[in-house]
Amino acid sequence: MTYPYRRRHRQGNGVLLVILLAVFVAGRSCDRPKSRPSSTRVSTPVQNPIQDVLKPTQTQYRPGVAAAILIDTSGSMKERVRDSDGAMRPKIDIAQRAALDVVNQFDAYAREHAGQEIQLGIYEFSDRGGPIPVCRPIIKLGMPNPAASRTAILKMSASGDTPIGDAMIVAKRALDAAGLSKRHILVITDGENTQGYSPADVTQVITNQSETDRASIYFVAFDVAAAKFNSVKNSGGLVLAASNESELKGTLDYLLTGKILAEQPERH
Repeated sequence: MTYPYRRRHRQGNGVLLVILLAVFVAGRSCDRPKSRPSSTRVSTPVQNPIQDVLKPTQTQYRPGVAAAILIDTSGSMKERVRDSDGAMRPKIDIAQRAALDVVNQFDAYAREHAGQEIQLGIYEFSDRGGPIPVCRPIIKLGMPNPAASRTAILKMSASGDTPIGDAMIVAKRALDAAGLSKRHILVITDGENTQGYSPADVTQVITNQSETDRASIYFVAFDVAAAKFNSVKNSGGLVLAASNESELKGTLDYLLTGKILAEQPERH
């Protein structure tokens, strides 16, 4: 027979054992080092390589106007277009005459504005392979000189692919090095970019620079729909079209007189 006293005694021992076990476990838990929170990984921003190569190097710019004219000399510029008089002419020949006209206009403007510093550079761009740069100065950035420019411009020939964005980078760096306050990039091309950096991406980087550092960007879509360069337009460039020689001349006249060579303040 089990007496109630013994049952209560055994129950009390059980309760005491549970309490002691709980105290022991709690003590061991307190002795354990607290787990450290997992470290938060800090992501490193990805640097745009175009921003790296176009990082401004000038701290101050002197008054003046500098323009880089980029002429597409890829293989498609060998093709002929029908001009307003009905004649078929190679696009490269038309581009050469347009370049000569640009030099003459810059020279006339410089003579009429002797108080301003005016610089012009003519560049051709196409990928010829090997060690030949994709963008090459036909006329290095400097004072316009029609006599010296004519021979160099007429040597241009059409061959290779179309690295528009890479050519724009070359032009922007040359303009920055010139150190003049008003800088312009004018691209004449008959096709879309086929290699290298996208012209829209390059345009975006340039237009996002400070007002002091950026350059104005103009595209002339020659014998190609202007809509092909909507991405350049959306990135801040001005895109115009020309389908023949007379239209190209009219478009360039508008850009030179209305944008690039618009009246600038005289130096004091």
